[in-house]
Amino acid sequence: MNALKNVLRQKLILRTIVGVCAGIITGLILKICTPQPWTERNIMYLKFPGELFMRLINCLILPLLMSSIISATCNLKESGKIGLMALYYYITTTILGITLSVILVETIKPGKLYKNETVISQNSTKYFITEDTILDLFRNLIPDNLLNACMNQYQTVLEKPVNESGMLEQYLKFSLRHNNNYKHLIIFLFVKLTVPIYEWTINHKNVSGTNVLGLVFFSLILGLAIGNIDAMGEPLKVFFHSLSNTMIKIMNWAIMIIPISILFLISAKILEVEDFESVLKQLGMYVLTVFTGLLIQGFVLLPLIYFICTRQSPYKIIFNLGPAFATAFGTSSSTATVPVTIVCLERIGMPSKITKFIVPIGATINMDGIALYESIGAIFIIQLHGLQYSIFKIIIISITCTVSCIGAAGLPSGGYVMLIMVLNSVGIPVEDVSLIISIDWLVDRFRTTINIIADALGAGIITHYYKKNEQNFIPEEIELCVSNKIT
Repeated sequence: MNALKNVLRQKLILRTIVGVCAGIITGLILKICTPQPWTERNIMYLKFPGELFMRLINCLILPLLMSSIISATCNLKESGKIGLMALYYYITTTILGITLSVILVETIKPGKLYKNETVISQNSTKYFITEDTILDLFRNLIPDNLLNACMNQYQTVLEKPVNESGMLEQYLKFSLRHNNNYKHLIIFLFVKLTVPIYEWTINHKNVSGTNVLGLVFFSLILGLAIGNIDAMGEPLKVFFHSLSNTMIKIMNWAIMIIPISILFLISAKILEVEDFESVLKQLGMYVLTVFTGLLIQGFVLLPLIYFICTRQSPYKIIFNLGPAFATAFGTSSSTATVPVTIVCLERIGMPSKITKFIVPIGATINMDGIALYESIGAIFIIQLHGLQYSIFKIIIISITCTVSCIGAAGLPSGGYVMLIMVLNSVGIPVEDVSLIISIDWLVDRFRTTINIIADALGAGIITHYYKKNEQNFIPEEIELCVSNKIT
């Protein structure tokens, strides 16, 4: 009750909750009371105020992200240790997420329960290779052009060679249509002359979207370099620190209009869904599996890790993340919640040099929610097709899903795009991803919330150890005086 009272005392949390509830109620009223379905243009008009807010956030997030990481890195002498602690934390939560998703989906088996109720396409077309997906991760980690990284991401593209197989395919269709006696010979030649995917022409393309991973990596390197040139780096330290504070100030102004923006975003999204009830009936077990995984990960496993490391209650932090949760639910974007999460954590006493370092990086590489969603979604589609995969291969697919999430821009409904790439890379039909997309708009909001909990608790663990080391730290001059006095 005390925690609830503290939440209600914060006006921003209360206004944001009111905005979410008003958006849901407005959307349902308009959907029920309007005799004809809303057209795409009318929905666009309704969503326009929320769209302006999202454009403002996306415009500000890049300078905020880079300035916060650079200023925190160059001012934080313990950044190396903190970075290692963050890495250990992210690896631990990722392993737990993968294990949990495999256990849940193999226990509940939502794909097998739904298999008899739908017609599944058995055609599989493989246009990606797992190795290419992993290599693209490192290519995006080290961008060759910073300006291009602000707008595009690198993606390997395999081009199917044009050779005799194309002509043979036409002959095969003609022979099968006319019952040609040579069809078996043509089938044999077609199989022999079909070029394996590993021998396809390798090319690449720039996919629209900010390469957040590359920009974060560059910011870390730049911050470390500035911190290592001592006095010569002071002007740059002051510049990036001032830029970071300025961007946070602008973000605070933008945060004040979150309740109004959420009202329009949520109501428009509800109107876009044609038949929410039928979707839930069709994919009820899949949604239940995903939500079960998210709840266990966000409110059991992550708090347990925090309690083991700090011996303190994790829910004190979680209860103070109200504005961040509401922003996540309204915008469905991990990056959009970065400034709100930083403000929430600093209000409960976490040092700004920790939050500005951990939260932006966590929003980029710590995607617990989307990793759970992709792993469960991939295995769900495998079960739909009745494919028999060993546990080892299932784990490999889950790891591939998780790796593909690292560095993915925290943009709305970005999960299923990565899921298509992962399924393609292992040769699984992707036609049935449309089933998941129909419910993705709802699941996306909850998995973004889990990402926020993971980042906040990670920042809390690192703050605990940082303060503990700070208390045990004795300056060199004091230590020297004490030793002389003892002598």
